[in-house]
Amino acid sequence: MSLENRIDILKQDLLNPAGPCISTNRNYPFALFQYPPHEEFKMRARLVELLDTLRSKGWTILNVDLFSTLIDYLNTQEDGELIEALIEEEKLQYSVNKKNHSMPLSVLQNSLDIFLKDPQEYPKVVFDKIIKKTEHGDPAKTVIFLSRIGGLYPFYRTSSLLRYLDKGIRVPTIVLYPGERTEQYYLSFMGEMDADRDYRPRIY
Repeated sequence: MSLENRIDILKQDLLNPAGPCISTNRNYPFALFQYPPHEEFKMRARLVELLDTLRSKGWTILNVDLFSTLIDYLNTQEDGELIEALIEEEKLQYSVNKKNHSMPLSVLQNSLDIFLKDPQEYPKVVFDKIIKKTEHGDPAKTVIFLSRIGGLYPFYRTSSLLRYLDKGIRVPTIVLYPGERTEQYYLSFMGEMDADRDYRPRIY
């Protein structure tokens, strides 16, 4: 099914007369909008019409840039020196390992896991940002888009974040997911990682 057709289906589900129905479970208001990574800019362009339609009907549309949120968060760690330290360590590992990328990536992964996997670290920052942006809005006319998750590749899977957000987000939340759909319920992040079936949300 084309990108345009799937966006139309998403629009119909959000504007359902009975209320947004992007999920079969009203207590789980999450969905994934999958698109091939190389169609990132095409997806954004096609999404504009949907956003314009929602705004014309009085909807509040909020975007959470997951990559920028991570960078802002890391900039608060270790007196603002963490990112520079990670860069220098990655350069060192790259040099020591004779320009082999696997070891530098492994060391960086281990360093970032402290912040990405602890529910009280990066996941809580994303959660708090969504709550702050939606606490005074109408849940029937508010939609959150989680974007730029490709910037977290290969260190963080969407499924890990959604497991945490499930604890309190109650407005329609759409993850813009760059990846490949290998079967009906299998997604490969960025088309590079092993296909993951660990997703509860509906996949558009």
